[in-house]
Amino acid sequence: MDAEQLEPAVDFLIRAKEEEQVAVMHHWDMDGTASATLTSKLLARTRGQPADTVTMPADRCYHLTEQDHEKLQDMDKLILVDFNIDADELEELQNERGLDVLVVDHHNFGREPEVPFVNPRIQEPDSYVPASAIMIQVAAELGLKDDLRWIAGLGVIQDFGVEACPEMFEELQEQHPALFPEDLTQQKLAKECEYGRYSSVLNIKPYRDGHHFARLAHKALMKSDRLEELEAQEEYRQVYEVYLEMQDEFQRVVEDYEEEREIDRDRMVVWFELDSNFHISSSVATNMSTKTPEWVHIVVQRRDGEADISARCQSGRVDLGELMQNSLPSEAVEGGAEGGGHDKAAGASMPEQHLEDFKQNMYELL
Repeated sequence: MDAEQLEPAVDFLIRAKEEEQVAVMHHWDMDGTASATLTSKLLARTRGQPADTVTMPADRCYHLTEQDHEKLQDMDKLILVDFNIDADELEELQNERGLDVLVVDHHNFGREPEVPFVNPRIQEPDSYVPASAIMIQVAAELGLKDDLRWIAGLGVIQDFGVEACPEMFEELQEQHPALFPEDLTQQKLAKECEYGRYSSVLNIKPYRDGHHFARLAHKALMKSDRLEELEAQEEYRQVYEVYLEMQDEFQRVVEDYEEEREIDRDRMVVWFELDSNFHISSSVATNMSTKTPEWVHIVVQRRDGEADISARCQSGRVDLGELMQNSLPSEAVEGGAEGGGHDKAAGASMPEQHLEDFKQNMYELL
């Protein structure tokens, strides 16, 4: 992105004052955590102190709940990173609730909101640049990126965005050769190097208490001035313990996947419902989809009367964001169901009584 595209974020950070209360709200994955940490570290340098509040939305949904609004009640500014809510809600936050709002995001969006808004898809609708990569470009515009790349890379890996910023990983490999593979591909970085393991550990998306582990991951990153300091943080060690537990659960579910999945060979779709206390539907869908990139992999996880769906198609032959949105039954949408995402990775959530209708709609569309 060029300087003009990044200007709303750069100006917003420069104008933030030390006496103002600033909240950062981020998506529930590693790209969100890395983006929020980068934002907070940049605030520490531009206004003399980090964000006053760093949090995720109360629910895993693309709107703010009443609980979220309560968190923001005493805030002057709100920075949303890697988190896509619609223009009407953003403008309401600014115009009716009196918040100064900045959005740094890379998801598809509808109408461009009348708030400071940075998203590479404005100029290039088909572009895919993770939010943490956008924030490191903002840091560069502020003259502050040199010692922050290592945080951005952790988010980029988990968001499958390595191809969008190869120079970042070349620079990191030069600085930390022992932690990086020789071939800087998405697969190698995610699965076959020590740096990728850090990224996997701090990707709190699968963990049962996402808010708790997001806070730990954020603290570990904030307390580390260099990559070499990360593993020494107590917060990192706490996250690592649950990561090992999650890995055991992941292997069990993958074995179930091989035996219990439904396969539609005509439409090239795999449908699988898992049972786990971890939020691992997206991890399972991603893992399986890399093995058969032309296939659409749908992984469903039911919990407390709700159905969460993760969809992956690594080849991009199907626009999964549109598919998830258009497959939602109208009755489910009226009840608050949501769907959307990227071309290759998307999701949906709804009361589980609508799941069968969603499934039929999806197969018809495919």
